[in-house]
Amino acid sequence: MSQRAAKEILVTGASSGIGLELARQLAAPGVRLWLVARSGDKLEELAAELRTKGAEAEVVVQDLADIDRSGVFLDWFLKENQLDEVYLAAAVSIFGEVKDIQPEDWDQIYRTDLLSYAQWVQACYSQMVARKSGRLVMVSSLAGYAGYPTSVPYATMKAGLLGLYRTLRYEAPMHGVKVHLVSPGYVRTRIYETAIYRRSNYDNTMKQIGEMGFPMIEAAPAATAILKGCAAGKGQIVFPFYAKLLAWAGPRFPWLVRSIHAKMVKRFRELSA
Repeated sequence: MSQRAAKEILVTGASSGIGLELARQLAAPGVRLWLVARSGDKLEELAAELRTKGAEAEVVVQDLADIDRSGVFLDWFLKENQLDEVYLAAAVSIFGEVKDIQPEDWDQIYRTDLLSYAQWVQACYSQMVARKSGRLVMVSSLAGYAGYPTSVPYATMKAGLLGLYRTLRYEAPMHGVKVHLVSPGYVRTRIYETAIYRRSNYDNTMKQIGEMGFPMIEAAPAATAILKGCAAGKGQIVFPFYAKLLAWAGPRFPWLVRSIHAKMVKRFRELSA
């Protein structure tokens, strides 16, 4: 086993977006950060930056959609290291109507956005239970609460994370493990650039989001909101305000969300015509 730091933290999706900003804000003397993503070069750049803050930083090049390879890694890694906190922030998105989505699209979104989370939660949670201590943070989306027409596979997997959180939160406290679900609205990250597009494209998607009137926040303040929510003991961390409103209002006033969704579908079809 490697010599243990005062705090051992693992972050997936650490090469960009919310994962990167979480790593930056978590870096401090006495902390060792395990940075997980597919892009080794970007992770090495981030690791060098974090070391200037006094943190230790280790790079793990791993495609979370590769479930078998991730399983081999987790079996080895968790025998050698004990984690205090885990932040799961990797994701792939998709834009297109269900009629145009391909089976391989569903498979990729499922493996990255839901199955990998279940795999890493299961492995890391089991270790934390044995130690009676730990924190698990799953970065999801408002789409898990409210749905997202023209991004149905993405919303489906995020709803799955909501179900995972809503049940695990009752088992975890008796074992000393804290579990958090993060459900932001629109955050400016590369997820839109790297998304799968069916009868749409990046420019049309960003145009439609801009027309909807929901402000897109930057990744750094999103990471700050997540860490503040965790420190305050919030299990469900939803932001900004419009996301909180829709997550609350959706089950109580379905007509409100139905109206928004109808406009989304109409505008999507206009732009993709």
